Amino acid sequence: MIQFESVTKSYLGLPPVLEEVNLTINEGDFFYLTGVSGAGKTTIFKLLMLMELPTAGTIHFMGKPLSRPSPRQRALHRRRIGMVFQDYKLLPDESIQDNVALPLRIAGFGRAEIHRRTTALLEQVGLAERRNDPTMVLSGGEKQLVSIARALTLEPALVLADEPTGNLDHAMALRVMELLQTIHAAGRTVIVATHDINLIRSSWARTLLIKERTIHEVRLSNAAPGEADGVHAPGAAAAG
Repeated sequence: MIQFESVTKSYLGLPPVLEEVNLTINEGDFFYLTGVSGAGKTTIFKLLMLMELPTAGTIHFMGKPLSRPSPRQRALHRRRIGMVFQDYKLLPDESIQDNVALPLRIAGFGRAEIHRRTTALLEQVGLAERRNDPTMVLSGGEKQLVSIARALTLEPALVLADEPTGNLDHAMALRVMELLQTIHAAGRTVIVATHDINLIRSSWARTLLIKERTIHEVRLSNAAPGEADGVHAPGAAAAG
């Protein structure tokens, strides 16, 4: 599904954030993406969303290169990707259902299809009975559930989650991760960016570690001390 070929990304002539990155992610994979602050996790997501373009190298998505797209091509590409943000990016005065429906309205879907999709997704995340509540009254965890539902409205092939549990308590973080794993089990490719090594260690999932401007696949659940040097769990020293 995703292939980075010698991808380098730098800004304003500064040393590159990513350098000569080669990476293959297959359809149906689930990966954690981790690394120290500033390592390049957000840059990876921006490249995949066509918010940024590589300084050098090529990214292929579903067999086609992402190179110099027109505004229309960018918009169509982003419909294939569901994005979950740490800070939710919801409209606080609008209802839960209207927030989830927003991508469908922008894409031009009819009222009946919008109702069908939003109803099914709100049932999936457990908020169907609160569909008319404004999102401003929700807890942080509930807002993240709405954000996940919204990310799925256009039935994307790829879901990117940027620190989706960063603002949540332990119980809600587990609920969010269980939901993302359910989404993966339904056939979607999922990449979760996180600093939380305890979260990674609790899972079977493969992990991509950004270190020294490139990407390494590691197994943090069984890693030896120092293997993931520089990655920190909240409140802990460097984790292996």
